[in-house]
Amino acid sequence: MYKIKNWKEHQPNLRKDRNTIWIKVYRRLLEDFDYQNLTDTNKATLIELWLIASENQGSLPEINEICFRLRRDKPFIIKQLQQLSSFVLQDVDKKLPKVKQNVSLDIDVDVDIKKNRVDVDNGFELFWNNYPKKTNKHKAELAWIKHKPNIDLVLKTLTWQKESKDWFADNGKFIPYPTTWINAQRWLDEKDEGVSF
Repeated sequence: MYKIKNWKEHQPNLRKDRNTIWIKVYRRLLEDFDYQNLTDTNKATLIELWLIASENQGSLPEINEICFRLRRDKPFIIKQLQQLSSFVLQDVDKKLPKVKQNVSLDIDVDVDIKKNRVDVDNGFELFWNNYPKKTNKHKAELAWIKHKPNIDLVLKTLTWQKESKDWFADNGKFIPYPTTWINAQRWLDEKDEGVSF
């Protein structure tokens, strides 16, 4: 399940006695760095997603329905959702199991004999794809390797942190850099019920 970032902050409260569904696009979008770095295809898809989300208070339907509504194939929509991660948030809570289970994890290992180096999928790419600020990936990955956080806990914590008022203030100005977030072990933060909206 996906939802639009900052939906309540940017969209009007519609009167319940009217069936008009519409979206607001603010002029400050022209100054938004993430928006200006999108391709024209990304921008067009984002506007279409905003229109669909307006029908359900900022939440998007399942991917198959998005494909049907936009008349696009599934690989295209999945790629667009990944590229629009600064604007469209994945609801990680819905993906994670609600009960504790014993699960064995398959780990992909690539060995480069020339470099004598072993690359292990340690969850960093999943973290990077879900983290809203994409700055200095190499340093963030080094911090990730150093701290070895639990990816399930990281994703669960990111779910509520990405909705906190602090992270939304001044167009995301106060979102920590990924390296800072990892070094501070922010996945161990506890949710303050008064923080999200």
